[in-house]
Amino acid sequence: MTIKKGASSLLLPLLIGFIVGIDRCDSWTARAVIPRSLTSTSFSSTTTRSFPREPVLSSAGSLQNKSRLRETSATTDAPSDTIQYNWKNQWYALTYASYVPNPSRSAEVTPASVFGEPLVLWRSENDGTVHCADDVCPHRAAALSEGRLRDGKLECYYHGWQFDGKKDGECNFIPQLEKDARIPKRACLKMRECRTVEGIVWAWMGDEAPTFDPPTQGDGMEDIDPITGKHEDYIVNDFQIDLPYDHSYLVENLIDPAHIPISHDATPGGGKRENAQAYEMILDASSGSMGSNGFTGRYRTAAQREKDDPFIEVQYEAPGIIRQKGMPRGKDSPLRFGAALHCMPLTLGRSRLLFRAYFTGLPPLLKFLVTIKPKFLANLNSCKILEQDAGLITTQEDHFKRTGRTPGDDYILLSSSDVFVKAYRQWLDGVGHGMPWFQGLVARSENVDGHLANIPPSPPNLDPIHHRAGNYLETRYHRHVMHCPATRNALRRIQALKRGMKALAIASITLSCGMLTSDRLLSRGLLVRKMLRVLVPLIPISSLAAAMLSRLESRFFVSFKRKEQMSTERGL
Repeated sequence: MTIKKGASSLLLPLLIGFIVGIDRCDSWTARAVIPRSLTSTSFSSTTTRSFPREPVLSSAGSLQNKSRLRETSATTDAPSDTIQYNWKNQWYALTYASYVPNPSRSAEVTPASVFGEPLVLWRSENDGTVHCADDVCPHRAAALSEGRLRDGKLECYYHGWQFDGKKDGECNFIPQLEKDARIPKRACLKMRECRTVEGIVWAWMGDEAPTFDPPTQGDGMEDIDPITGKHEDYIVNDFQIDLPYDHSYLVENLIDPAHIPISHDATPGGGKRENAQAYEMILDASSGSMGSNGFTGRYRTAAQREKDDPFIEVQYEAPGIIRQKGMPRGKDSPLRFGAALHCMPLTLGRSRLLFRAYFTGLPPLLKFLVTIKPKFLANLNSCKILEQDAGLITTQEDHFKRTGRTPGDDYILLSSSDVFVKAYRQWLDGVGHGMPWFQGLVARSENVDGHLANIPPSPPNLDPIHHRAGNYLETRYHRHVMHCPATRNALRRIQALKRGMKALAIASITLSCGMLTSDRLLSRGLLVRKMLRVLVPLIPISSLAAAMLSRLESRFFVSFKRKEQMSTERGL
């Protein structure tokens, strides 16, 4: 191996080019990290009604309702044409229990919200009870979710007041208090009834004690772990994401199987466009006999009907749970699946999805491949699926804000695809009077689109910087990564590995250049050659690894953009 001093002139530009290239990859990622700017605003909730043309949706049949849905006790007086409903007398799925950190590992507390009512969650001890309180310090109304845990107590980061979740939120320490002074009796938190059931943290928003327990999975999974939500015979996948539109549009989206082959074409976990077809949809109860807790139904594709395959069972359960179970590949397949999709209202124009899917009957090899796939990769793909719909759904909200009309005015609802969408919007017509805001089929509250007052009603691709689905107001990191321990920890490991690869590349280039420019080292020809045989190959290997890790890192920040996908495909 012959070494020439002139080779150093080639390695020095390589070092500069490497650093610039990796920094550009990093700047791409950094540009995606933009602070969240969506906030909650309070508005009045006067209800207005319009009288639309009759939708083209035909009746889906009127079968006897076989569901065991409980009826919610109401405290709100409802008009004669509405259903009695009180949004406070419900259990709301706030987050997964695994998302609330143990105090020995982190001082973080967990923010939450229900219909614009801010909440804060924390644990006093490892794997202990999750406490829930209104997210406001009784001292001077600062948000406790900006605080921390100290010795298992919730501490406000403004003046250091500490609150004990084990003692019903009482304040037990005020640093500024005189030595012999007593802590004021009003210096305590407003605690919420909070329970962890099957790995989900539930909060009761009513002022009175709960009148029933949080819902459980059921669906043939009676042996499910009451703490974790896992089952030894099923693969259970949990996923959480916050979305920039009203929770009613999230329910409408997830209760609609017809959009999957189109919107999620060729996406893992999605569908194929060529499989789009008509559906046979049956609503168990007509809209006039819906209860305050929702409705049930079933559906199957036209192809499944021809083969006499069984239906997929559907249940909508208040305040926002979509349950499904069935045999997606027909009666001759051992595959069984179920899902519990918790669509929760965070604030005006913002919702949270707790997605739980479970299935069994997979072939051994496929089951093995599913179980070994890194959790963060599955989560990032789920983010992509939800982002594929976000640009479409936000434009629906924009349309009704701009026109002041209702879905009953402008939807063309088909009996072969939109039965459950119509049923859900009609259910909102009946119970909306008992909610802080709502968008039904023919009725809506005046404040339902108040969050759009300062957002231009233009499509995401026309004004991406200002549009909430344009990846500028917030990114995938804000919607999912920062909340999910598995994905967030994976990001940290990837960033650490990327930094290691960059350091290795820079060290390899620097040492190689130093050896080539040192007469003393070059005089030791054999030793230098051996070292260079190791260092020189490390330069492209570590550089390529750093670039690939930077690309992977960007997936934690950059949301799906349909416009970019369309630019690479042909329209003829």
